[in-house]
Amino acid sequence: MMEDLSLHILDVVENAVAAGATRVRIAVNENEKRDVLTIRVADNGRGMAREVRERALDPFFTTARKRTGLGLPLLAQAARQTDGDLALESVPGKGTKVIARFRYRHLDRQPLTKMAQTMLTLVVGHPEVEFGYRHRRNGRDFRFTSGTYFRQAGRAALDPRVVGTMRRALQAGLKRIGTT
Repeated sequence: MMEDLSLHILDVVENAVAAGATRVRIAVNENEKRDVLTIRVADNGRGMAREVRERALDPFFTTARKRTGLGLPLLAQAARQTDGDLALESVPGKGTKVIARFRYRHLDRQPLTKMAQTMLTLVVGHPEVEFGYRHRRNGRDFRFTSGTYFRQAGRAALDPRVVGTMRRALQAGLKRIGTT
């Protein structure tokens, strides 16, 4: 079991990149008043055929060389244990969308505490991918787009100054909306 929901996001996005995605959109919406946390990851990768999509939540099915594909099944389990659900939409040649919903105040909901680190890891690890990240918390909104920083730095993603600027922007933006 993963300890933090941000690690589920990391796993889903790594699968998107492995499927050829060049654009990934991550949206997190925390709404305490409605008692709902929604995580949405959409990509423009290869997508899945109907047969693969139908088996994608089976922990004993994988299209990779490993024996099990636990990422989506574990995320689905994490959502279900909070009276939530997981929806998977995918079109071959167009991409995939994963939407996980959780009861926000449910005792068994895993925390969502490492989004700045998760986003920085994804952006630095995959500078060829354009990442968009939107995080809403109780009506307050933070947006981050990796392309903004690369345009300013000429795609020098691993330049320590650019990485530091992105880290500070992520941390400050998440702090401003009241999350970490």
